[in-house]
Amino acid sequence: MVNSKGFTLIELIVVIILISILAVSVAPKFDGTSSYEAHTHRAQLISALRLTQQRAMQQTNTADGYCHQIVFDDVESRYGIPNRIDCTQTDPVFLPGWQADATGHTVDSRYQITFNIDGQDNPQTVGFDWMGRPTESCDGGCKINVIRPGEKSLIITIEEEGYIHVFDLP
Repeated sequence: MVNSKGFTLIELIVVIILISILAVSVAPKFDGTSSYEAHTHRAQLISALRLTQQRAMQQTNTADGYCHQIVFDDVESRYGIPNRIDCTQTDPVFLPGWQADATGHTVDSRYQITFNIDGQDNPQTVGFDWMGRPTESCDGGCKINVIRPGEKSLIITIEEEGYIHVFDLP
């Protein structure tokens, strides 16, 4: 009986094919995260919108003076609320610490992601009434675009009744 050491040609070919399949499917994910950033920022914005909507439906006493809106800045790619108590303050020059609120976020400039409502220039505001229906720039429903140059826009739809969902173009 001959004691052979090593692999057969078929075993080597199978291993090479498996490694090739893995390399083709997994390697692009390590190429960079920029193509996934728009999806991440869209998901984060949906969470901020739903949180603001939930706050509006829970804090129904208008005497409390709470402001249930998100302002989209026209200077930087960011959104948030300058002052949760003062709804008249929608100036794009946000107060220091505005991002401490759970609804605020600034996009790192290297990702080149911008936001707009129905294709209009910012600053714009999305607010919610005590029933969770959109108000302000989104009164009657709107589409919020998450834009990254060279890629298709990702769209968040807010229906007239307040339903917030993702709308992907084919």
